[in-house]
Amino acid sequence: MQSLSLEKLTNILNGKILSRSNNHQIPFVVSRFRTAPPTCITFLNKSFVNEPSLLSLFKSHDVRCVVVKSPNMLTLNKWNAADIAIVEVQNLSRAYRSLAMFYRDQFSIPFIQVIGSSGKTTTKEMIGSVLNEKFPTLTSLKNMNSPTGVAKNLFRLNKTPRAAVLEAGMKASGIIRTATRLIKPDIGVITSIHSAHLTRLGSIQNIIAAKAEIFEYLSKDGCMIVNWDDPNCQRLPFHRYHGKLLRFGFSEECDLWASDIQRQGFRTNFKINTKDLQFACTINIVGRYNVGNALAATAVGLKMGLSPMEIAHGLEQFNPVNGRLKVYHRSDGAVVIDDTYNANPDSTRLLIDELIIMAREQPVVLVIGDMERPSRDIENYARSVHFNIGQQLAQGAFQHVMAIGLWASEYVRGAIQAGFPQNKISYYETVRAAETSFKYLITPGTTVVLKASTYTKLKHLDINDYCSC
Repeated sequence: MQSLSLEKLTNILNGKILSRSNNHQIPFVVSRFRTAPPTCITFLNKSFVNEPSLLSLFKSHDVRCVVVKSPNMLTLNKWNAADIAIVEVQNLSRAYRSLAMFYRDQFSIPFIQVIGSSGKTTTKEMIGSVLNEKFPTLTSLKNMNSPTGVAKNLFRLNKTPRAAVLEAGMKASGIIRTATRLIKPDIGVITSIHSAHLTRLGSIQNIIAAKAEIFEYLSKDGCMIVNWDDPNCQRLPFHRYHGKLLRFGFSEECDLWASDIQRQGFRTNFKINTKDLQFACTINIVGRYNVGNALAATAVGLKMGLSPMEIAHGLEQFNPVNGRLKVYHRSDGAVVIDDTYNANPDSTRLLIDELIIMAREQPVVLVIGDMERPSRDIENYARSVHFNIGQQLAQGAFQHVMAIGLWASEYVRGAIQAGFPQNKISYYETVRAAETSFKYLITPGTTVVLKASTYTKLKHLDINDYCSC
């Protein structure tokens, strides 16, 4: 779609024209002023100080139309003189999503939506890597998975992609519904349902209900791909969905399952099985749960007609994104594994299970930060889950454990109570306080793993500096 008339645009936005321009057709290029350079249709969601400077900036970027929230403070005669149309709406985010929904409907390519408590971004990237073996595929940028992020990714569509893989996150009920209404997926993927957002939603049943909102706009002629090893996924109300169900996991009761899993350094080899075929695969990442993510990507590939050879090659081409088990090899033989983008209790437990096995074979140092936000209103819950993971840590023969953050002292208390040597664990309240000690943990031949949520800001350890030596 090349352009829209101002009247058509205003109708889609459910807005009101305040100022017209001499350009009867507006090129369909969209941006939000806060996050991208202004272009032909700009949603002005940031306050401004100097209106003449803003006008000059918009004219230099060939802005044809500005969408503003009511009430606005614009001097309309100045915008008229600048030949820039103004459309006023009651809710800027809703208008932005409405335009994205209209834009998505211009494309008849397959849409795949990925949701889950953990593993969404990795699975989305794996699916993209697999599908790119056969046709150009658009994937969500990073973890831009809020409804507004989904809308922004939809605006990235053009004539090139022949499929789109979009990630949708959730912090409250109704969010998945909003995102799915935008995407209208042909294929849905659920990676897991854990206790992430438990403090917001109150119960695991409420979390399951919120994830199940994907059924409301998932194509009835499509497919739902589900992690059948996750008991909470099995509790989804599948009676509400009448399309095809594909189950993946690690047992033959699934439609797609993995076997013969072997870790080789920081790669994982395994076999993928269905009732009709078996083929070998390798992924450049560790963790049994990442094999599960690869199964989900494989299920999408098979559903979309890719051959086992194309799927295996696509999985092998996948590389972890920054902050998600990204491996850095140092010249002195040390390895740093960066898993600092995010963490929740369930994903952290899964990683620690893998590290316990790894620590039997090589020296492993774990730098672990808080998993939950540093808010006193969740103190009892936060202390409990960090203490429990501290007890799990005691099962591993780690060379050292460094705990950082407000709640991280509970890791230490739980680990020591469960028998972990006190001289092999240390606690720091902030990253800055830990910095000096951290650099001495990276020694030749040691694997240093960093795991935390964004709340701890472990990325401020400046990992790249420590990885480049």
